[in-house]
Amino acid sequence: MSLLKRSVTMLLLLILGTMLPAAAQAQVRLGYMPIAEELPKFVGKEKGLFSKHGLEVELVRFESGPDMGTALLGGSIQIGMIGTPGLINAAVAGRPLVAIVDNGSNLAGPQGYEYYTGLVVLDDSPVKDLGDLKGKKIALNVLKANSETQTVMQILRWNRENPGRAIDLNKDVQFVVIPFGSMPAALEKGIVDVASMIEPFMTQLSQKRKVRVISPVGYALSNWPVSFGIVRRDFGEKNVDVLQKYRAGWFDAVRWIRANQDEARAIMQKYAGVPADVARRIVLPNWSEDIRTTRQSTELVMDGMLRGGMIQKKANIDQIIVEDLNTLRK
Repeated sequence: MSLLKRSVTMLLLLILGTMLPAAAQAQVRLGYMPIAEELPKFVGKEKGLFSKHGLEVELVRFESGPDMGTALLGGSIQIGMIGTPGLINAAVAGRPLVAIVDNGSNLAGPQGYEYYTGLVVLDDSPVKDLGDLKGKKIALNVLKANSETQTVMQILRWNRENPGRAIDLNKDVQFVVIPFGSMPAALEKGIVDVASMIEPFMTQLSQKRKVRVISPVGYALSNWPVSFGIVRRDFGEKNVDVLQKYRAGWFDAVRWIRANQDEARAIMQKYAGVPADVARRIVLPNWSEDIRTTRQSTELVMDGMLRGGMIQKKANIDQIIVEDLNTLRK
């Protein structure tokens, strides 16, 4: 082939290449809650990290993990988040949800507070410890989720260590369901005596009022596995490539957060709607890039739920925490 013909051929190939459509992005609706553990989702969206891996995400807001799980089961979103107890409850009930990423584990911050802080009272409250909970109202954001499970496990441990001041979970306390964002006002107005608090709401409250943590989440279980990124099993079986793209974008976001703390907090401010001074101070959770690290702690949460009568049997952890996405392929 002559030089002229080769040049013309290469030019035609170049022109045709520019005319070909770009590879289509996979599209998913991604559920989230306005809390700190969801920060990798915000960063992945804001910084284009999901798009970089060929995934176009639409963020859909929810106020609780169980509500998101319901939406996931119904098919209105494809990837979501659920608290560890919610995932366990779903598994025991035979619902087809599987975990594909660690969506955040509890961590203690420099202020002494933990990410999922635990049971909190106003500083002038007569409640000094768990033994003072008789007759008291405890705010939980939703039943059968992290707040209730943590509280049950904290009280069960207290009862083992303090049999003379034991608390009867069925008679001595009343659980009141209140959204996290309304808990500070509920404490101040006396609607509840105690609240199970999480970031960023703990920092918001502590900026307004003096508060005390009467029982941190670490008293129930150190390194509490707060939540998981989840999908319906049948969606995962048909869309392993999509889940791999999601994992890649999520891990990129986790690494980016570690390297860009200040900017990451500014992004959280935008998506979670928290004030700038709160975003700068809150305790962030830990996100493991190896989902296997959550297995033992999830097993311990399930043991606590069984002891507390929250579930009647255990589920197989290996069936709900997916390490190798390729095992979902049919």
